[in-house]
Amino acid sequence: MKQTTENQTAIDEVEQQPAVNATGLMRWLLPLIVVALGIAGSVLLLSSGPQARMAKPAAQQRLVETAGFSAATHIPMYEAMGQVVAAQESVLYPMIDGLIVTLSDQLMPGGQFSAGEEILRIDEADYQLALRKQQAAVAEAQAALQEELGEQAVAKREYELLGRDLAAADKALVLRQPQLASARAVLASAVADRDQAKLDLQRSRVIAPFDGMVVSRNIDLGTRVTSSTALLTLLNVDTFWLKVSVPVSALAHIEIPRHAGEKGAEVELYQARNAGQKRLGRVLRLLPELDSDSRMAQLLIEVEDPLGLRAENAGLPVIMVNDYMRVRIAGKPLADVISLPRRLLRDGDNVWLMSAENTLEIRPVEVAYRAADYVLISAGLAADDKVISVDLSTPVAGMLLRELNEHRSTDPQPDTDKPRTAEQEADE
Repeated sequence: MKQTTENQTAIDEVEQQPAVNATGLMRWLLPLIVVALGIAGSVLLLSSGPQARMAKPAAQQRLVETAGFSAATHIPMYEAMGQVVAAQESVLYPMIDGLIVTLSDQLMPGGQFSAGEEILRIDEADYQLALRKQQAAVAEAQAALQEELGEQAVAKREYELLGRDLAAADKALVLRQPQLASARAVLASAVADRDQAKLDLQRSRVIAPFDGMVVSRNIDLGTRVTSSTALLTLLNVDTFWLKVSVPVSALAHIEIPRHAGEKGAEVELYQARNAGQKRLGRVLRLLPELDSDSRMAQLLIEVEDPLGLRAENAGLPVIMVNDYMRVRIAGKPLADVISLPRRLLRDGDNVWLMSAENTLEIRPVEVAYRAADYVLISAGLAADDKVISVDLSTPVAGMLLRELNEHRSTDPQPDTDKPRTAEQEADE
């Protein structure tokens, strides 16, 4: 009886197990079903409501500043560097031999002499004696000539008394014409020797051939010199030269003298130690060869009174030989050109303009002259053009622009940066 009851219980448990498994599955599926129904309902609600359509964004206007430039006549300035050289530097030699007996107090390095001023003197005693000797020879030759003239007069009277016609050669001998020619030749030689002696006496005084400054001296008092002895080196202080290099293309725009009497372009000269003060010079000549290193043309510039010795140049910077200077050479005037800051020249020879339609215009221009900070425009730019004076990150021709003065107007400006909804467009 007990065994029968246990069997029945086991059978009941087996029958109830499928029911339990079905209940557990339903516990998992019901929440998932509820969540899915919620998502579907939400999607349905969202899709059935009114939708705000985004309007097309308004075109963006870039804010810029513009400037206007007018045409005028400009003188371009070509800058270069150069070194000062002596225009005239001479080594003086004596023209006679002798002992130096007198020296000027200025005969020292840095001493100055005016043209014609005595520098030194050579002992002239021997040359005075030679001059007197030659003067005596001249007097003797003059007496001999007078005597021969008397003899010729006597011979002429005797020939006339003879009353005979002789051949030309015989007649010349009778009239003592060869003796007269010889006497005259002796006198001419004596006069030449006297003049030479006089010239040698004058050359005992060594004088300055030009206004100059002593660079060096090689002799002293009591030195015996000959015609091959270098006495001193004298530098002409009236004029110095400056050799500068410029581009070959600039030569057509610079006034360069070709013949004597022509005036070259004016030049401003600046020293590194006196950057705020300038001296003036002029283009003197174009040298016939290019610079071997830079392949540029070379100009010779003349600087008058470089040491400032004249009263009108007192207080100006002193220019010395081997000075290294910066120069600005005035070019030929350019008419009807526009001076534009160089930074406004974009991507080669282009400028950015604001057109009448408030769009960006990229226009090529013709540059007549380029300087470090400005250019001169000869074509492509008009006086009424609005040149954009600010930088644009991504310039594209035709892009919309707006001037800065318009942006700062008292009238409120619409905000074009935010998109508008369809409802906002409908309300408007």
